[in-house]
Amino acid sequence: MATVPSPITSISPPKSKFNEKISRFETLNPPQNPLSLLPKCTSLKELKQIQAFTIKTHLQNDLNFLTKFINFCTKSPTFNSMEYAHKLFDNISQPDVVLFNTMARGYSRSNTPIQAIPLFSQLLSFGFLPDDYTFPSVLKACSSAKALKEGALDLGKWMHEYVKKNGLDKNIKVSTALIDMYAKCGSLEDAICVFENMCIRDTPAWSAMIVAYATHGKGYKAIETFEEMRKAGVQPDEITFLGLLYACSHNGLVDEGWRFFSSMSDKYSIIPGIKHYGCMVDLLGRTGNLDEAYKFIDELPIKPTPILWRTLLAACSSHGDVELGKRVIERIFELDDSHGGDYVILSNLCARAGRWEDVDFLRKLMNDRGVVKVPGCSSIEMDNVVHEFFSGDGVNTISTSLHKALDELMKELKMVGYVPDTSLVFHAEMGEAEKEISLRYHSEKLAIGYGLLNTPPGSTIRVVKNLRVCGDCHSAAKHISQIFDRQIILRDVQRFHHFRNGKCSCGDFW
Repeated sequence: MATVPSPITSISPPKSKFNEKISRFETLNPPQNPLSLLPKCTSLKELKQIQAFTIKTHLQNDLNFLTKFINFCTKSPTFNSMEYAHKLFDNISQPDVVLFNTMARGYSRSNTPIQAIPLFSQLLSFGFLPDDYTFPSVLKACSSAKALKEGALDLGKWMHEYVKKNGLDKNIKVSTALIDMYAKCGSLEDAICVFENMCIRDTPAWSAMIVAYATHGKGYKAIETFEEMRKAGVQPDEITFLGLLYACSHNGLVDEGWRFFSSMSDKYSIIPGIKHYGCMVDLLGRTGNLDEAYKFIDELPIKPTPILWRTLLAACSSHGDVELGKRVIERIFELDDSHGGDYVILSNLCARAGRWEDVDFLRKLMNDRGVVKVPGCSSIEMDNVVHEFFSGDGVNTISTSLHKALDELMKELKMVGYVPDTSLVFHAEMGEAEKEISLRYHSEKLAIGYGLLNTPPGSTIRVVKNLRVCGDCHSAAKHISQIFDRQIILRDVQRFHHFRNGKCSCGDFW
């Protein structure tokens, strides 16, 4: 009689290759260290299998092993495991400084660098002394976009004092991190002070200073610093050239930009990356070389990203080239049609040209695709409290001190030559008075006005904007800085603007 096969339900599923490796490890005597399995992990489930195995092999209390295990979790290229790493970390009763540093580096590499700040506080609460590996990660967290909205400059300055008190200010990596932190928090003077007090400067230190000058509109100073770097015999790297190209793009230095871009590969054997290409597109676009910029993107040796085309779209808007703008947005939509800013930029460009049919079409397209416009938001920190303002907030606010103060402020500005640029309000149905009111309550003006009301005379006003600064707000800020003898430092999505004595560090080229 033929043998009846067992039902399918009784057959055990075949083990995966990863499970087979775990099984072999479990049968070895003495048990083997499972760290060699980590590079083969491809999912969080497999990570948890290794963790279960470590409990069997009594490695869950081995700090050296756990540090390596958590380090792998924080930098895994195949899946995001920072949350899992943090859970592992929280279950360790007696961590050490190395473990804290590992977690801080992980947050620094991830999209949540600000999480390194409470970690730093936790380290101090354990009674540990931070070392030269701790501060670079935590200082990077201070200069993250979210931290800037929460008054991180004061925390960064406190850390600088701690560094000096504990003799870590002579460490190159710590000093470089301080330069980067100060520059990103808007204090270029402090960044320069740290740089000038360094006894030894390596490539990252020079590069950090060059990038700092570039982001603060000091393009010629960035190039001058590069020349000093060369004289010192220090080799540049890709970050150095990123700073140089950024400096050229924000100062309209086309010839110098091409020279630096070419020398990257020709002289220093550095292969340009997507950010270097972006700087070149920005440089060509800002200076009106739009067709050349389009050709540059089209002939790149790599596949262009949406952000490259968006950079050119913004340039088309600045120079009023509707036809090229429409060609560019087609290229963007081939890659990504979900970004509201793309529709808004082209819609505003068409509105300025009086092409209202195109405006209506783009608005309908946004609605049909469910795309929303990101609202303008500006923030200002005072007394450890962050105050956020959104464009249009003032329109529906009837009787607040800020509302009244802005109304009076606009009258004062007009007396010294400020003229509201109502051409920036793209609504055909609005009259001039309505457009002027719309401009009055832009988020930048609301934040600056709040700063004027609530800070001592003569003190610096620091504002962070989530989008590019509005041209009308830029003009108003220049007049405000002159009337009230205030320095206003405004960081937008592209750069820093330092307003002082009626002028801006960008030279009105941004």
